[in-house]
Amino acid sequence: MFDVSRELSSSISLYSRKVLIQTKATDILPKWLRFVRGVVDSEDIPLNLSRELLQESALIRKLRDVLQQRLIKFFVDQSKKDAETYAKFFEDYGLFMREGIVTTAEQEVKEDIAKLLRYESSALPAGQLTSLVDYASRMQAGTRNIYYLCTPNRHLAEHSPYYEAMKQKNMEVLFCYEQFDELTLLHLREFDKKKLISVETDIVVDHYKEEKFEDKSPADDRLSEKEMEDLMAWMRNALGSRVTNVKVTLRLDTHPAMITVLEMGAARHFLRMQQLAKTQEERAQLLQPTLEVNPRHILIKKLSQLRESEPDLAQLLVDQIYENAMIAAGLVDDPRPMVGRLNNLLVKALERH
Repeated sequence: MFDVSRELSSSISLYSRKVLIQTKATDILPKWLRFVRGVVDSEDIPLNLSRELLQESALIRKLRDVLQQRLIKFFVDQSKKDAETYAKFFEDYGLFMREGIVTTAEQEVKEDIAKLLRYESSALPAGQLTSLVDYASRMQAGTRNIYYLCTPNRHLAEHSPYYEAMKQKNMEVLFCYEQFDELTLLHLREFDKKKLISVETDIVVDHYKEEKFEDKSPADDRLSEKEMEDLMAWMRNALGSRVTNVKVTLRLDTHPAMITVLEMGAARHFLRMQQLAKTQEERAQLLQPTLEVNPRHILIKKLSQLRESEPDLAQLLVDQIYENAMIAAGLVDDPRPMVGRLNNLLVKALERH
């Protein structure tokens, strides 16, 4: 019934009153369902229907829509009957479903296909998958957004500075591991009248600006407001055109800093698709990144001291903090240029012993 090949065209045979009309009816199903193999027999299709009319026929378009909806319903029903078997099916055929969302124009159809998607979640044990429907059913009252994080694996997701920022609000986050998940969710945009929001985007940052985080750490454990103002001004100057702004955040705990960009996923996809912006300055001009800094982190507190006592070392350190944040954001394709700076930092560290 199914074929995992990505390239093969549809293998649906079209019959009318048990008379073969076409052996490979490529227009009888949407392209994303080309992995389905089978036979369609319809009494409504004329026996003398030509190939050209077959492509343009309103009847065929209607039949295609009906078959698509029935197949989606079939897959949804199967997922409810046997979640484990469906998870294996999704592992094999999920790429086609992602393709369907990206290539379909109608939002209603996109959301129907999206019912078939499965992801891990911060609210569930590792290895257990959930659907967008189930996520929506668990949403807290008054919550309007479905949050997700695209990353290669769960370990990186749980140790991401962006997820760390979300944990303070006790929000469930979907973990998306496949290469095309980001593009898929960007095209989907919303599900069941709820916006799909990457936890990395500046939209989330704007959302949190309305809510004041209380810094409960002792005054001795963080830089004072005046020290942070001076340090932010120095960091903006030290990083120059590589950042649009440097500001304080209280949403981080174990990370010294993070990069925020409006529509991070779209920015990453754009950088992958073109090769023009290769320098840091060119990338920054496109991305307009903001560096958000954790005033309680030991690196930031040490940086505040070093900028006056050892300005050269402070410059190396702020450059590395920035690069680390860019890597965590998935905005650095080639980290090799920073090797020289890391070696210099190691030399500086050894000179103290």
